[in-house]
Parts: sequence; C-alpha cells; structure tokens
Amino acid sequence: MLEVRAEGDGRTIVGIAVPYDVEQRISPTMVEVFRKGVFRDVTRAANRVKLLFQHKSDSPIGRATMLEERDGGLYGEFRISKTEAGDEALELIRDGVLTNLSVGFQPLKDEKRNGITNRVKAHLAEVSLVTFGAYGDAANIVAVRAEIEKPNLASIQGIVSKVRHS
Repeated sequence: MLEVRAEGDGRTIVGIAVPYDVEQRISPTMVEVFRKGVFRDVTRAANRVKLLFQHKSDSPIGRATMLEERDGGLYGEFRISKTEAGDEALELIRDGVLTNLSVGFQPLKDEKRNGITNRVKAHLAEVSLVTFGAYGDAANIVAVRAEIEKPNLASIQGIVSKVRHS
C-alpha cells in the first residue's frame, strides 16, 4: 500500500531498492540473493546515483537523495525531477501502476553455494522505477512525500484515505 507522507513537495519517493537475504529466481538457471553489506564501501555518494525509468540510461527521471543500508535492505529516497517524464512517472506511482524498484549494479564479489548466487559485494550503478521488478513487493515504493501547507492530523488522514480509495 502506497503511503502519502505529510512532509515534502510530492516529488520524493521512498522505498527499498534491494531486499537483503531474499532468494529470488532471476532466470530459469539462476537464483540470486543480495546479502547485507553488499553495497557498503563501494557505492558512490547518494546524489550521484541516478533514478531511471525501466533501466533506460537515456531516461533519467531523478536522483537519489539518501541511500542507507538497513536490516531489510537498501533503503532509498529519490527526488523526481520536474520534467514531463518525471510528472508522468509520479502520476503512474500515485495511480499504483509503477510500484517496483530495481537496481543496476556491477558485481564485485559473489559466492555460489547450492546453486544460489550470493551477492556479497557490488557497485550500485543506478536505481530504476520498473513495471515488474525481479523482487516484486520486496523492492518497492512505500511512500511519496506530499506537500501540505500546515500539516495536521485531520489533513494527513484525509490524504491517506483518499490515496487508499483511489
């Protein structure tokens, strides 16, 4: 369920870009798991990580403003640019059409055990909004920050209710 938060201007999305310790079949012959710490010490500053649309390098729609490793995965906050493509992406997110995140990465160290590729160290190249992410709901957008002049409980509940019933 997408949550609209009271802070921000409505152009920042937040979510888990990569879940940790979740086995996922990527292809008929490959199961992959990202391990906690996989991006530690090898990922560039958050503001240099671009947010793309469907992994298309010619379709940047924003950039990361914060990336943080948490127990559940790589958490990120992403600012979507005020462009036609950015506006379209935000509308698709608000409508629940785009819900998944995915990453482009360069593997630096993998460990293969029992037919599973464990991603131990990797360089994060980009994060993308995607229609169908390999990790499904484990890597998804959880909130869009909304602009509210004077936040109060009633207005926040009204916005969340409106989003839930849309």
